Amino acid sequence: MTSLRCTLRPPDPTLFPLDTEEAQHPLQFATRKAKGAVTAVRDRRDVFNNRLLEGLTLVGPYDIPKIEACTHVPAGLISFSEAMGTKKPDPRFWVHFYEDDYKFTRLWNQPKRYYDRLKLFGGIITPDFSLYRNMPVAQKIEHTYKNQLLGARLQADGFNVVTNVRLSGRASIPYALAGVPVRSTVAIGLHGCTKSRENRPHVVEEIKIICDHCRPANLVVFGSGRSRILDYPRELGIRVHVYAPDTYRRSPMREVA
Repeated sequence: MTSLRCTLRPPDPTLFPLDTEEAQHPLQFATRKAKGAVTAVRDRRDVFNNRLLEGLTLVGPYDIPKIEACTHVPAGLISFSEAMGTKKPDPRFWVHFYEDDYKFTRLWNQPKRYYDRLKLFGGIITPDFSLYRNMPVAQKIEHTYKNQLLGARLQADGFNVVTNVRLSGRASIPYALAGVPVRSTVAIGLHGCTKSRENRPHVVEEIKIICDHCRPANLVVFGSGRSRILDYPRELGIRVHVYAPDTYRRSPMREVA
């Protein structure tokens, strides 16, 4: 299950840049250095992964770990579950987590156990623990925290990391965008999000929020670029790179069954 990059051409240059008030005044968040983290050595009692906080910057008001800017663009993507099993790792491909949560929960449980395997790939798109609109807000914040903490830790330990952004309406901005870098490559997962016509306006609004506040240098999109969902970032002149969903395709890197 691998996805190759397809870079979308920008529209007529007379259409951008769009001068919006939000783009002129991006969000500002207070930051602080993480303190009180336990020893970096794995302790079975550390079920909250506090050891991973060592040396990281936390962004208020919810202490979301901060990820620094990265402007790399993957040549292709491979899911975490397949990356762990393939016999032919390809350093051109970056590992993504746009798959069921149970397939990568093990990374949260023992992150460093998978470092040697992850180093065989070009980089990491940060984990994507699910965020659904009908989830309790506390759970949304928890999943965002876990996604950002793993990404920030991997980056601090030398991996190339691109932040995956998941919004749940404007109310989620204080935690969903808190640790996301500005003028960086950022990633979004659209697979399954635009099938419903009722949901498309929400997706379009959230993409607009991401573009206005993060001003990405590149937008990595896992999913379809159809239905004019990606018009706004293209009109802003943002380079949009689409990776077709690989859920139903066998990877060329897999061994023949």
